[in-house]
Amino acid sequence: MKKRLIAFLLVILLSPAAFSQQNPQRLRGQNAVPRPAIEDVVLGFYISQFQQVADVSDEVFAKVLPFLRQFIQDRFEITNRRRRALNQLQTLVQRNDTDEEIKRAIREIDKADADMQANQGKFLSNVDPFLNPRQQAKVRMFQVMSDQRIRQMLDRIQNLGNRPAVRPER
Repeated sequence: MKKRLIAFLLVILLSPAAFSQQNPQRLRGQNAVPRPAIEDVVLGFYISQFQQVADVSDEVFAKVLPFLRQFIQDRFEITNRRRRALNQLQTLVQRNDTDEEIKRAIREIDKADADMQANQGKFLSNVDPFLNPRQQAKVRMFQVMSDQRIRQMLDRIQNLGNRPAVRPER
């Protein structure tokens, strides 16, 4: 089942539609997948796996789904903000910028980290009332497991996108 899910996600991410040039300014590189496609796949992964892993009824899942969607959307926004702050910090350090500028960038990273924790806490406090203790535990284990899997998949995809094109021999 896991292998089929990973294969399905990779097929979606590597499909020609995922590489379309409709929004080139959002592309990270010539062969990179647009962010919205990645966000859609990650959201789809969470949605498709949450009900099964947490072992919740359709009724409970319907109540939890809006919180799940918001959690993932907020998480991407916070992650992107943190990534920008880290890139800026790296630039500031390389340019030997002022300590004040570096401190400001550090505060932005720390704020993003705190926001990530707050987002996690908000999600859990919103969904826990709908779940029994066993389901609450399963949700927490699911988050750790899915974060690792998604990170691995995104790393693979990024590595595929960063490979130089191989020209066919004539």
